[in-house]
Amino acid sequence: MKTRTITFAAAGLVLALSVGVGGYALAQTGAVSAALAAGTVGEQADGYLGIRGSASAEVKAEVESINIKRRAAYTDLAAKRGVSVAAAAAATGCKTLSSRVGPGQAYRLLDGSWAVRNGSEPVQLPANCPA
Repeated sequence: MKTRTITFAAAGLVLALSVGVGGYALAQTGAVSAALAAGTVGEQADGYLGIRGSASAEVKAEVESINIKRRAAYTDLAAKRGVSVAAAAAATGCKTLSSRVGPGQAYRLLDGSWAVRNGSEPVQLPANCPA
């Protein structure tokens, strides 16, 4: 029963985050967009952007800025939903991995390994993501 409750809570968070976090926390500059396309920057299962390999100081600063905005959004949502910030971030990570990682883009799983989405194959989602 506890697992079902957590799954429903996660699904609810994903829906709320896809509507609420969207705009300002996911927005990026041309430099970050280019780095995402090149696989230098990628979405992570924890709900944040990560740098894969090396990136310019501009890209690093923008990734940090985006992650600060995401953390603020996750903190706000977590307080409203009565869950941890990590749970709110992870629920968003699940949604982001499945809906925003395009072919050729890199993404990072919870174990720290990086993968690249190939063609139309789906992204490998962590076990904590609702089906």
